[in-house]
Amino acid sequence: MATPLTAVTLKCLSRTNRNVFAQFVRYRWKPPDKDEEVLPSFDERIKAMRQAQHVNLNDGINIGPSFQVNINKHTELNKIRKWNKQRHVLEKSARHQKLQVDLDQVKEEWTAESGPLHIHDITKHYGIFTDMFSGAYFHPTVPLRIAYDYDEEFVTPVYFGNVVPAHEASLQPYVSFPSGDKGDDLWTLVMTSPDGNLESNDKELLHWMVCNIPQDNVEQGDTVCEYLPPFPARGAGFLRYVFVLYKQASRINTKDIISLTSRVSLRDRTFSSLDFYGTREDSLIPMGLAFFQSEWDKSVRSFFHNTLGMAEPAFEFIHPPPYVPAQVAYPHKEPFNLYLDRYRDKKDIQEEVLKLKLKTVDPSAPPKPRPKFPNTELLPKETPSWLRLKIQSQRLGQDQWKALYRDSKE
Repeated sequence: MATPLTAVTLKCLSRTNRNVFAQFVRYRWKPPDKDEEVLPSFDERIKAMRQAQHVNLNDGINIGPSFQVNINKHTELNKIRKWNKQRHVLEKSARHQKLQVDLDQVKEEWTAESGPLHIHDITKHYGIFTDMFSGAYFHPTVPLRIAYDYDEEFVTPVYFGNVVPAHEASLQPYVSFPSGDKGDDLWTLVMTSPDGNLESNDKELLHWMVCNIPQDNVEQGDTVCEYLPPFPARGAGFLRYVFVLYKQASRINTKDIISLTSRVSLRDRTFSSLDFYGTREDSLIPMGLAFFQSEWDKSVRSFFHNTLGMAEPAFEFIHPPPYVPAQVAYPHKEPFNLYLDRYRDKKDIQEEVLKLKLKTVDPSAPPKPRPKFPNTELLPKETPSWLRLKIQSQRLGQDQWKALYRDSKE
């Protein structure tokens, strides 16, 4: 039982403590009166704010199989002991360039131990879960092996965000995956682009869909939507193209998924992975994922004109003018010639470059190529630092002195 404070106790307190105690007694909390207005609490404010912002209920929900990292302290300890026993032999083989590593075994161990977790992290980093599944996620436990055969000798694989040129992805890729021991497993493979829909920013573009795939035989599945190669618009940057593999609990009726009036109808290919999975979540489980990025090249132009029969869209980014702060009388740690050029009239700078070019250019001779080793000729020691920097920039063709030289390739 706490001892009540008395006058004797207050005398024993220091002056600072007595002041604090007096403030506590003076401003102690008291219950509000019935007629007094009570402000909402912190929890009530947060709840009202979330209701007003329509917080995404799918965020943070695992829609795939449960996955735990298949490694523990005992496994790590065994690996360390094994490495300590073989370390000297392996180091000696590495020094003599005779060490051979089974990459298939390394990849198999990585896939079983922590591969799905790493793929989940990089997929989340690229915003795929947010844009395609509204924040819901899954761990890709089934590895997808996808490759584009664009040449007689080379193939382009698809990993997790690697860049694949558009002209190398013009043909339908080869897809394989381990389907398990059961012979009656059915799968669905979907390829979409969360960035490629030209009419709706919050929808995807369906590039390819095959349902009811027996085992891993994609050719024997029911093709719902034929393969449409990537066609990233010019100026749009790198677009994402995602492959998602679903495991089916039963056979899917493909007539209810999508109806295409033509193979190249972009409007009919408007797609939503969240809606597709949401209406079939009892019969579909996402198990595998792979994606790549692609940007515009010359093959996209012919695809728009010849295949899609439409004008090629082009996006242009308008760069804002560089910020130049107000000029000061004494700029510290700034080369004075570069600092003054920053505030000079551009016409005066162009005139200076043109005069120097006319002194060195022979109108009867071809354009002078850029020298291979421009600064090999040493300057006199008495050359000022600002002039030395200016001459070196002229020799290298940097900044405003780019017009002095013309590359032989142009």
